[in-house]
Amino acid sequence: MSTETPSVNPGPTPTYSIIVAAYNVAEYIDDCLSSLLVDTVENCEIIVVNDGSTDNTRLVIARYENDPRVRVIDKRNGGVSDARNQGLMAARGRYIMFVDGDDWLEPNLIPAFDAAIQQHPGTDFITFSFYEVYGTERYPHYCRADFWGMTNSPCNKLFHRDLLENIQFDCDIAYEDLAVVPYLFTRATAPLTLDALLYNYRRDRLASAMNSVDPGHLSQLVEAAQRSISKILHGEATGEIAPVAPRLGHDWQERFETIEIFIPGVLHFSRKIPDRRTRRDYIKQMMARLPDRQRIQPDIVQQKYGRKMALGSRLYRMGHSELAHFLLHDTGAIKHRLLHPLSNLPRNRDHPDRSA
Repeated sequence: MSTETPSVNPGPTPTYSIIVAAYNVAEYIDDCLSSLLVDTVENCEIIVVNDGSTDNTRLVIARYENDPRVRVIDKRNGGVSDARNQGLMAARGRYIMFVDGDDWLEPNLIPAFDAAIQQHPGTDFITFSFYEVYGTERYPHYCRADFWGMTNSPCNKLFHRDLLENIQFDCDIAYEDLAVVPYLFTRATAPLTLDALLYNYRRDRLASAMNSVDPGHLSQLVEAAQRSISKILHGEATGEIAPVAPRLGHDWQERFETIEIFIPGVLHFSRKIPDRRTRRDYIKQMMARLPDRQRIQPDIVQQKYGRKMALGSRLYRMGHSELAHFLLHDTGAIKHRLLHPLSNLPRNRDHPDRSA
């Protein structure tokens, strides 16, 4: 059950509602909130959803409660989707943004939004670029308002509240962003690319989870992608959204499954499994979960990863999983074993190491 902290007179309707989902981020939430509450920003509300944190997250949030722009919702732990949904129900702004409590924003975030909306008043979906943060290093990740060029995260986007009408994030699966964000893009009528790096996405906290391979968890990757496709098809059937094939291509479903299921689920995560037998079993399970192996598009794989990966993908598509595994995994291991002893030999046999 959620209980919203009582607040003073909320005043005029804000232009922006920024929903911060916070769970056990005591070490980071100060950076997050201080980056949002810059002195020049007045036309927004910050809705902080404390998702049942068990560390000092709530104590840190309390430091900001006197700011009239801040509203706090305390709730039992229900996951990031539930936290976002609670924030969405409380939001009053004309535009909605989602932020994870361990990330932070650039100081020109709101001015950049203001300028974009002033120039394009009809926009309902704005995508912007972000930094991927590993420790003290930041790497730019450029995005565009394109079904194939954006990320599935809702955090580097600004949504008109009408676009989110009757929308909730799925709370019962992992990869909840994949299940809804692509659908929201097809629902948008005036998507816009904001050419700016505005969000700092802290990746290093997720390293251990992202590097682990849980077949049960990854099976939800398939479910999330299928839910997204189903929502798009339902929207087409009801006339809620315009036909997507003219925008995305006639083979958009096959392409979507290749990019969102096959590439990460079969090609990418399998490389993180060192044991050969375990890797083969995992790939077998993932291939069995694919909606249809004949829908794999090797040409898409080649564009992203080259000919060898594309050939392996063709073999998987044809049902030759053993050959595909040998090509993509075993040949590299064999090459390493053959070359490793040679790496210890002197580079010039005619001039041996003088220190010997």
